[in-house]
Amino acid sequence: MPENRYGIDSIRRAVEILRELVERGRLSLDESAALAGVSKSTAFRMLSTLQELELAERAPTGGYRPGSEALRWGLLLLGRLDVPEVAAGELRSVWLEVNETVGLAMFSGSRIVLTEILESPYPFRMAEVPGGVVPVHSSALGRAVAAFLDRTSLLPLLGPEPFPTASPNSPTQLAGLLPLLASVREVGYSVEIGESALGVACVAAPVFKRGQVVGAISIAGPRVRMSDERVEQLGKSISVAAGRISEKLSPGFQTPLLPGPGLDHPDLVPEAGGAGEA
Repeated sequence: MPENRYGIDSIRRAVEILRELVERGRLSLDESAALAGVSKSTAFRMLSTLQELELAERAPTGGYRPGSEALRWGLLLLGRLDVPEVAAGELRSVWLEVNETVGLAMFSGSRIVLTEILESPYPFRMAEVPGGVVPVHSSALGRAVAAFLDRTSLLPLLGPEPFPTASPNSPTQLAGLLPLLASVREVGYSVEIGESALGVACVAAPVFKRGQVVGAISIAGPRVRMSDERVEQLGKSISVAAGRISEKLSPGFQTPLLPGPGLDHPDLVPEAGGAGEA
């Protein structure tokens, strides 16, 4: 890092201690002094100041750990992270790598809506526009989200059976949809081949924030460029990219692939006379 002649060394060293407290979870006085490059007495004064500000506190097992104010700051920052802004860099990286149409869809009320589209540079490509509503049961984007929803959230999105279809390949009943959602949870991404539109293939993976699915990102292209082998390859790639976005939105969060919350629960077994009746 270039030297900053306006920098204040004591602040820099205190922040270094705070950063390591947050990353490691606990530091001893000796470790704090070594990290900051100061004497133990100076490190003690820094830690005492951090304690006064509630950015650090004594750990019951000895040493120091992050304080309540550090946690509050972290939660505030996470709450203000904007999903499209965080996802933008990953979407562009995927787009540059695959040369197919890449998109982001998110919840908007009781719908899943396309919010970002990067179109393929090929003349023959998938043409979408932001603001379009994503079909939950028949699209890769919709199923990537649906796989991690509970009954209360999922059934209103699906609507009554039979589900409307744009292709004879898409499921029209909940009973036919559930195995597809289970597959998403198992492999980490969803696959759609000729279901929302004939001749189109798409893969999508869920994006999470604070443990909740908030949307999905996708790669779509004409089936003639999307062999089974390429679909599998792109599915794995989009899953990795979605995981990186989720990690930025919720540091330390592990994407739940097996199983999803609620969909294997008896509440999602079709009920006689209910919205899920087969």
